[in-house]
Amino acid sequence: MIEVRGLSVKAGNFSLEDIDLGIEAGKSHVIVGPTGSGKTLLLESIIGFRTPAAGNILISGEDVTKKTPHQRGISYVPQDICVFPNMSVLDNIRYPLKARAINFADYDSWIKELISFFNIGHILERFPANLSGGEKQRTALVRALVSKPALLVLDEPFSAIDQSMREDTRRMIKNINRKFSITILMVTHDIEEAYFIGDEISVMMLGKIIQSGPAFDMYNYPKDREMAKFLGVRNILAGSIQKVYEKAIDVSWPEGGGNITITCGCAGSKFTAGEKIEWGIRSEAVYILRADLAAASIKPNSFDASVDAIYSRGRLHTALVKTKCGAILEIDIHDTAARKLDLFSLKNLTISMNPDNIFILS
Repeated sequence: MIEVRGLSVKAGNFSLEDIDLGIEAGKSHVIVGPTGSGKTLLLESIIGFRTPAAGNILISGEDVTKKTPHQRGISYVPQDICVFPNMSVLDNIRYPLKARAINFADYDSWIKELISFFNIGHILERFPANLSGGEKQRTALVRALVSKPALLVLDEPFSAIDQSMREDTRRMIKNINRKFSITILMVTHDIEEAYFIGDEISVMMLGKIIQSGPAFDMYNYPKDREMAKFLGVRNILAGSIQKVYEKAIDVSWPEGGGNITITCGCAGSKFTAGEKIEWGIRSEAVYILRADLAAASIKPNSFDASVDAIYSRGRLHTALVKTKCGAILEIDIHDTAARKLDLFSLKNLTISMNPDNIFILS
């Protein structure tokens, strides 16, 4: 278990303020945020490169706040990869053991397992100048894992490799976590990478952690408008509550031309009629109904709309649709479904939103 308690760190005019963070042993935790939010500064503080002004860092219950980096049992892979150019791949891998005066023979089976897992047995005698970007990255990861760290820290691990290799590397890091139960802390500015890697996600802005939680909850239940927009929600709308039920509310949606029902387990105790709210729904959760299902009475939260624009990205398309009263919604739809619906020829359509897929923003 990694715990950060009330951590405050200053770096010039910028500071982290009262950071609390917990990472369960064997889990992967991703910190995501815009450039300049303090992500790397937090990593450097946990690793021991920065001295905090206040707070504590605990690893497996031990306070390591005043310990040097090499005493914390942390392995770090920076975004520039940084393998030693004057050493072969094998010597790079063995370096952490050599630096700690550990007998290679005691770790021989573990080294062989890592070499096999990362499929680098054929490059062990090569030097970094003769390696591809992906081979350098795998070498750096094996070197980071060879000492069996309490925590593996990754700072923007995909920034130094091209797009074609990113999917394989993402899977590799996910598999490290699953196969070896290595606790991982990763920083990225890419939301998609955060959802792919993280069991839990924390969002940082302006030196503070704004929201943390399981990846599923962060994806489906952002807490407010700012968080929803940062996490990739493009449909954020507003209305006023008309009726309150025990586990749902009916909301007037003037721009949509009617009312919308939203499921909420605590609706009866949390909301009152007349209250104004904002709500959101992800683009892939807005459905275009087939013509034979287009009657508004057949599906909940159904509205007539027209196609405003379609943007294509290979096999995925984004349709901008406009309701009769002027609301614009974005809909992400796979190419197979788009062609079955004849989306590219449609001018008018009916959209539907499952009440369970709509979330309320504070």
